[in-house]
Amino acid sequence: MKSRISILVPVRNGLPFIKECIDSAYAQTFSNWEMVISDNGSTDGTLNFLDTLNDSRIRVFKQNDNLGIMGNLNFLFSQAATPLAHILCADDYFTDENSLDTIVNYWENAPLEVGLVIFNNFSTSPKKINNPENGVPAIIDPAQADLWFFTCGCLSNNLSSVSMRTPLVETVGMFNENLPSVGDFEFWTRAARKVSIGLQKRQIVDVRRHDRSASNTQNLNAENFVQEITIYEKLVEELSATYSREKLVDYFNYEFGSFHYRKAIKFALAGNFGYIRQILNTKSSILWPKWRQLLVCFPIALLNLRERFTVPKSEKIINEQLSLYNEI
Repeated sequence: MKSRISILVPVRNGLPFIKECIDSAYAQTFSNWEMVISDNGSTDGTLNFLDTLNDSRIRVFKQNDNLGIMGNLNFLFSQAATPLAHILCADDYFTDENSLDTIVNYWENAPLEVGLVIFNNFSTSPKKINNPENGVPAIIDPAQADLWFFTCGCLSNNLSSVSMRTPLVETVGMFNENLPSVGDFEFWTRAARKVSIGLQKRQIVDVRRHDRSASNTQNLNAENFVQEITIYEKLVEELSATYSREKLVDYFNYEFGSFHYRKAIKFALAGNFGYIRQILNTKSSILWPKWRQLLVCFPIALLNLRERFTVPKSEKIINEQLSLYNEI
């Protein structure tokens, strides 16, 4: 019997977590799966562990050169042998034995226009606007995708929450390997201009937080800040066709700027000033001048913990844009 879904596992130095990741697949009540694992140059014993795997459903690839996170994802999707794929990072694991059932059942009932679904889509932070219970639709169609990504940011909390139709990666143009920190976010925005995106609150994976996770190591010197700006430049460009560019830029600096200034303050208090230097040295057409960043973003960063300033701004943009879409 052919597998119905591919579990794609990118790994680099995945011990001790990868065993729990694979065991969570073995525990699934839905067993008609294949797992494709791509090791990206591990040096910690992961390769020795992978050599012990003896299941015909699992295929292991060992890269001679480090492909980077996005390059490794591109490779994995090129190897998937099924029409559906779910990303499961090596340090994460399926929440319970019904996770794959939930994923497959979603796809069996999903509209044909849906090309990608994000599970675990719930907000544990005070931020209201990215909470599905506060207006974000269960299915985002391409006409509205730029709006929701601009106001809410990256809608997936982690790569492991994402399932998609396998051919979508090649159709959209692969993950951008020049954006190692935020290539997933950039890909979702490109994909969302071609297909609808589903959002599901159901938790199907547990995402492990630890010191060696990519989200921690890539944030030390504001890598995310620099790379995300290229995504928001495109979003502002698209939305400016129907909305005030000045208002979009202002919202971006209030929300995005204050968020990163808050991080910069945290790092500076710990003695790391690289983050704040990177912010001030970054140039972009959607960034305020340095003097305005310091006079506005810096204090807002201290006062906007519960987004009291930016949630009303985002709601205004969303309501005005949705009204326009409804008129069309």
